[in-house]
Amino acid sequence: MADRRLVCLAALALAFTGCGGGEARPPQKGTHASGAGGSGGTGGTGGTPPPAQGRVLTGADDGFAGRLSVGQTARLRLPLPEGGQEPTAEGDAVLLIRISNVTGTGHREWELRAVHPGTTRISIPRPSTPTPSTLTLTVT
Repeated sequence: MADRRLVCLAALALAFTGCGGGEARPPQKGTHASGAGGSGGTGGTGGTPPPAQGRVLTGADDGFAGRLSVGQTARLRLPLPEGGQEPTAEGDAVLLIRISNVTGTGHREWELRAVHPGTTRISIPRPSTPTPSTLTLTVT
């Protein structure tokens, strides 16, 4: 079982670093939406949010606005203790599916699965402030 997890982790590392062969990938631009004007934005693609497929999002991604197609997934990983406040989803385009922590890493993780077209806003509680982090996912 542990060997299989290592293989999966290695495959994920290759996928996220672009070291899986083929052409080198340039860094993605515009992966975080900006609240008002400024240099953030959506990468100059006419207001289309960047893809979220395969991303691992955290509370530090506050304000992220991304897109998924039906059937695609992303992950949400938070360093919250068991029994802490859970993230919530407003909208039903994306399911927030809790993943069991079998390794005892101190992190909790959720799969963000796009199930039908629409928009879902995910609120992530922050222990240090009453204002939650937010992620917005648009499903096409």
